[in-house]
Amino acid sequence: MAMHGDGKGIEELQRATGTKDKVAQCWIDVLLKRVDDLHRASPQHSKADIVSEIQTWFDQQPGEKLNPLLNITGLDPSQDTPVELLHTILLGVMKYIWHFLNTSQWSETDRHLLAIWLQSTDISGLTVPPIRAGYMIQYKNNLIGKHFKTLMQPAILGPDFWVPEIDDMDYYLEQLKIAVANLLDAFDTVDPLRILVKIKLHLLAHLPDDIRRFGPAIRFVTEIYEANNGVFQLSSIYSNRLAPSCDISLKFASMSRVKQRIYMKFD
Repeated sequence: MAMHGDGKGIEELQRATGTKDKVAQCWIDVLLKRVDDLHRASPQHSKADIVSEIQTWFDQQPGEKLNPLLNITGLDPSQDTPVELLHTILLGVMKYIWHFLNTSQWSETDRHLLAIWLQSTDISGLTVPPIRAGYMIQYKNNLIGKHFKTLMQPAILGPDFWVPEIDDMDYYLEQLKIAVANLLDAFDTVDPLRILVKIKLHLLAHLPDDIRRFGPAIRFVTEIYEANNGVFQLSSIYSNRLAPSCDISLKFASMSRVKQRIYMKFD
């Protein structure tokens, strides 16, 4: 389509399929411009001749023309990468809500009252450490994932997202879709622009499909891998500073070997 100069058709296809590859897009832009330049330079040439010339030129160009992940048999990146609670909801939706309330809604009295309510929350059945409400209010602009998780789980949406078992999938997903729609309606009321510029809010609508395919959302969380951040940082600090990326790779490979030996021993 790019070799035929059909830029509008490409955009429509991308919207219809939900697939837009950055590697391919780079070449698409180049091809569209080249088609336009050839039409201007040689208006007497037919479209077939121009397409043939561009195809020959394109085949001779080095490098990847498409993201290699899209050619892996059985892998569909848009379907096989589910919505993840930590980065999409905690560091996305919850962070937006917290920022909005702290910057435009709450007074110091409101924050003090929130700290009291939050500290008195019964955390039985929640997967959060003891709540440090005073710290969270004092450092309201420097919260991280674990703090937003503490704020999220006692909220109305918390039980919908962090459910460990689903007895009735159809009923659960129906209620989840209503909850997500209500959340997006709330954003539409107080901060509609954020829905347009923040993809994490859009991704919420895809969560029910991922849960139906992969099970409860807490099964595909990535929080456990955040522990590797400390190892990554120390490996960089204590590297020889000549090739830190190589040192980090070797350290992780060494850790993986030790882990594999331990697993083999217990198996």
